[in-house]
Amino acid sequence: MTQYVYISMSRNNKISIFTMDRDSGKLAHKEDADLHDGAGPMALHPSKPMLYAALRSSKELLSFRIDPSTGGLSQEGSVGLEEGPAMISTDRQGGYLMGAYYGAGSISVHAIDADGVVVEPPVQSLKTTERAHYIEADASNKFVFVPHVIPGNAIYQFNFDENTGQLTPNEPHFKAPEGEGPRHFCFHPSQKFIYVANENSSTVTAYHFDNAKGTLAPFQTVSTLPPEGYEPGEEENSCSQIRITPNGKFLYAPNRGHNSVACFRIDDSGALSTIGYTPIERHTRGTAMDPQGKFLYTTGAASGRMASFTISQQTGALEPLENFALGDGPMWVEIFTAA
Repeated sequence: MTQYVYISMSRNNKISIFTMDRDSGKLAHKEDADLHDGAGPMALHPSKPMLYAALRSSKELLSFRIDPSTGGLSQEGSVGLEEGPAMISTDRQGGYLMGAYYGAGSISVHAIDADGVVVEPPVQSLKTTERAHYIEADASNKFVFVPHVIPGNAIYQFNFDENTGQLTPNEPHFKAPEGEGPRHFCFHPSQKFIYVANENSSTVTAYHFDNAKGTLAPFQTVSTLPPEGYEPGEEENSCSQIRITPNGKFLYAPNRGHNSVACFRIDDSGALSTIGYTPIERHTRGTAMDPQGKFLYTTGAASGRMASFTISQQTGALEPLENFALGDGPMWVEIFTAA
């Protein structure tokens, strides 16, 4: 099987395409897909060779077919959006694509046709609250969660109908403690826990996930910063995309400002304990982990570089693998496995 890595370049108007060596984790640049605007968030279809990319300035969502033999992209559709989304994702069956809109404080759902192309108009658009930052369905495809950073400072909970694409509020929505600003989350593979990166407080909160009711209950909050020795410089620290290993043993939370990855161990109760802090590129936003959980890839939006790491399967520690220039404004990272 061949694995391709796609990196959206927000200020170079392209998606860079790499091949990944499954054994070493090293990347080799293959080609670039040129765009007429800068790409931001991306998402892969769960079962079809399709990549979706949002253009934040022109407010479009593009559908690309992936050539499994080369990794090349061919555009097969474009739909207009209400604004550039902060994040996009498909539901677990790949029937719909959902978007979270930071500026508008809203979410949308678009249908995906039988060929894997996103179509318009949206089947649903909903106002939530200020600064919606992420949206994702759980493994059962029955529930959807939408975190909002400050001033929204909440995680909206929805019921999801995979047959119609309709979202209905699963109230009460979770109001985060003052100052947290939930931004991004990941599910534990057991589906018993959800881990949320809090952008504004530089913390990660662990939640019990009631997968029958689709509700959250926090049980632990830990800092992503060292207990001492960090003084904010020209950039106050904030958190971005977090990732969890497929075996559910380790969690990684990038810091923007401190410019590090906070590494955590997860015990059988779902609780987090700190492993350490690994330096990364400035203002890391995009992160991805290979499907085997052996390598972590991070992009520095401010430095224009990628830093990749080997994940110790015993300790969870990160060992530097590669560091190289990408271009201007790298953002999202997606990894596609060709059969």
